[in-house]
Amino acid sequence: MRKAIRKTSACTHRRAAVRAVALLLAAYVVPLGQAAAAAYPERPVTIVSAFPAGGIVDVIARRLAQHFSERFKQSFIVDNRSGAAGSIGYSAVARAAPDGYTLVVASGPTTMAPPGAAAPSWQPQTAFSAIGMIGTIPQAIIVSNGLPVRSLPDLVGYAKARPGHVNYGSAGAGTTPFFTMELLKSQQKIDLTHVPYRGQPEVMTDLVRGEIGVTAMTVPLVVQQVQSGKIKAIAVTSSTRVASLPDVPTVVEQGMPDLAISNWFALMGPARLPPEVVATLARALTEALAAPDVQASLKDLGLLIQAAPPAETQAFVQADLARWIAMSRTLGTDTPTLKETTK
Repeated sequence: MRKAIRKTSACTHRRAAVRAVALLLAAYVVPLGQAAAAAYPERPVTIVSAFPAGGIVDVIARRLAQHFSERFKQSFIVDNRSGAAGSIGYSAVARAAPDGYTLVVASGPTTMAPPGAAAPSWQPQTAFSAIGMIGTIPQAIIVSNGLPVRSLPDLVGYAKARPGHVNYGSAGAGTTPFFTMELLKSQQKIDLTHVPYRGQPEVMTDLVRGEIGVTAMTVPLVVQQVQSGKIKAIAVTSSTRVASLPDVPTVVEQGMPDLAISNWFALMGPARLPPEVVATLARALTEALAAPDVQASLKDLGLLIQAAPPAETQAFVQADLARWIAMSRTLGTDTPTLKETTK
């Protein structure tokens, strides 16, 4: 009997010891993700701007990088990887390790590879993790002073009388200005010749020189040139007029509501970012967008701040990509990179 008791007691102690070890291990294992998030970032983080320095995406990226650097006491560095309508920068992010150390300020349909390009090894609908929405900025349709038009109907009439004579510039096929102008061409049945550039600053330079006749560009990038009389703004692509260009009528006022297309901006990273890292960055982004100094600087850019959490941002991005994919097919600019994601 005593042997049985000793045996039972020994077994009980062993089981208790095993449970104790298991609980101890669990105490370390369960908070592992939390510990990783608490430690993040442990080294410098790169925020990719898929467009050249001086553009709106670059300015937003640098403002966020400054705030994040101060908040995390770690370096956040902006890396301009421009060209191919943004696909060079987006490709770099899509291929990066999903560890939170490579991010991108995404801008509307430029998360798609440009029409006419070879299909990349990634799909825009599935290649990125949304961290949060930043905001939106309407565009202005602007023309060179050498083009004798002062409204959208004027431009349509002038172009119809001179098929192929008017050139429009953009930062490449697949950008929001490209789709805006192509939609104008399609709906109004006019023939405009596309001239692609590396970035928006180059487009503006040639518009001022009169090398191209028309383009669409985010409002903040055109205000100074319009106010100085170097170019003319004939429309804003919003449903209401913008404060910085109060005398410029909207596309809705001019009978073309389908051209009410604004640029959206979101912070994103590669697909499969750890949820803890997404949550950490999402909180930091929300804090940044609520900070008075950040709000002031972004509003100075003409950006309407519209913060949104990761899941809501991801759903919005997916819906907008679907919209642009459908539009690219309608406009005949579809490519193998622009296809529906199958489940």
